[in-house]
Amino acid sequence: MKLVIFSDSHGQGQKMNQVVQELEDIDYIIYAGDIVGDLKEVEILDDIKLLAVRGNCDYSTEYPEDQLANIGNMKLFLTHGHNYMINYGLDKLYYKAKEVEADIVIFGHSHRRYAIEEDGILFFNPGSISSPRDGKAPSYGIIEIRDNKIIYKHFDFKSNN
Repeated sequence: MKLVIFSDSHGQGQKMNQVVQELEDIDYIIYAGDIVGDLKEVEILDDIKLLAVRGNCDYSTEYPEDQLANIGNMKLFLTHGHNYMINYGLDKLYYKAKEVEADIVIFGHSHRRYAIEEDGILFFNPGSISSPRDGKAPSYGIIEIRDNKIIYKHFDFKSNN
């Protein structure tokens, strides 16, 4: 399974669309909130599944604040992160992950890339595809689930304009 992960597009959905059009063999598009309306700019093929949550800047109720999904044999917990105060640490998010027995936790909100494995749980923030706050380029992530292993990486967004 190949998951492309975005967060915090803030009006720049065309960047997500560019990435999706350039990648091959995508099984899921995962969006961790803040301007879910930007997903309308992404051309999603019928065989690609979309999981999305709304963030603190999203006022549409089309998407939930949290989502739990089984992907392959892994349990994924998706949230924007603001309700778990992730700018002050991962404690609340860690306890929620333990409560729902998640293998992977994807979140956004901080506009900073992040990846750590803690107690068998991957905590992954793709950073912001529009306005990073970590001094790096706009970014997204890819997670691949192969043979009960989770392989993850951040990528710089490179405009083709």
